[in-house]
Amino acid sequence: MSDCEWLSDRMPVVALGRDAWSADEVRHLNECESCRREWEMVEVASRLGEEAGLSLDADAIATRVARRLERERHDVGLRRRAWSFAGLAAAAALVAAIWTGGMESRPLDVRPSGTEVARRPSIPLPELETLEPAELDSVLQTMNEPDVNGGEGDDPALNDLNADELERVLDSWEG
Repeated sequence: MSDCEWLSDRMPVVALGRDAWSADEVRHLNECESCRREWEMVEVASRLGEEAGLSLDADAIATRVARRLERERHDVGLRRRAWSFAGLAAAAALVAAIWTGGMESRPLDVRPSGTEVARRPSIPLPELETLEPAELDSVLQTMNEPDVNGGEGDDPALNDLNADELERVLDSWEG
């Protein structure tokens, strides 16, 4: 270990007053500029907190900390009560909605309304993507018009079809 490394390791001990420099170490500090600058920095750093401890009023600090802790406890209690009140209000609103029938249950087999289907199309129609807005509006208008060739009720039910007709319907659905 070199003299510089040895002195660097001993500097904190000497700065705290637990030991003193030997004559050889003092000579090295006077000759080596790097060690001398490091020693000056260690000395200054060891004195940094000396004046701060003298100017602190421990009783005032303890009183302020105690007040702060008490205020925190009070605030936590207020928050707990507010959340409890909010939970009770939500439960009361839920009970009132159920009691008055505001939350009607919907049967599982009910089909969605037309607006729900319009909001989430389930069949992609890429041939409609190239249409201009006016053309698309025209297509939608014709889809809303009633069938002029046949009246309502003219469509046969699936029960009325024979096997060949039923097979053709199923084939057309498959594409």
